[in-house]
Amino acid sequence: MEMSEAFEVVIVGGSYAGLSAAMSLGRSMRRVLIVDAGEPCNQQTPFAYNLIGFDGVSPSELAKNAKAQVLNYPTIRFLTDIVTAVDQKNNHFHVQTKNSTSIRA
Repeated sequence: MEMSEAFEVVIVGGSYAGLSAAMSLGRSMRRVLIVDAGEPCNQQTPFAYNLIGFDGVSPSELAKNAKAQVLNYPTIRFLTDIVTAVDQKNNHFHVQTKNSTSIRA
């Protein structure tokens, strides 16, 4: 399936760094797609520490709240999938996913 919408930025990975980047771009009114498999590497960790304002919060709760905040920006979309290939063609990037979604950025 090809997404009809073209994005200015495709972020591969929707954990803290990806969500933070998406928020900055969304605040700048950029069309952003976050592609994430939903399987964070810290899923076995019971608590996050040394994060001001969130010390002792579970990583899953932290990520859930961050994702909700990021998706408040109307120019940001989220796709649960895995990126399998990225190619550059005609001044655009074409991103392919495991579930056969084709994305242009």
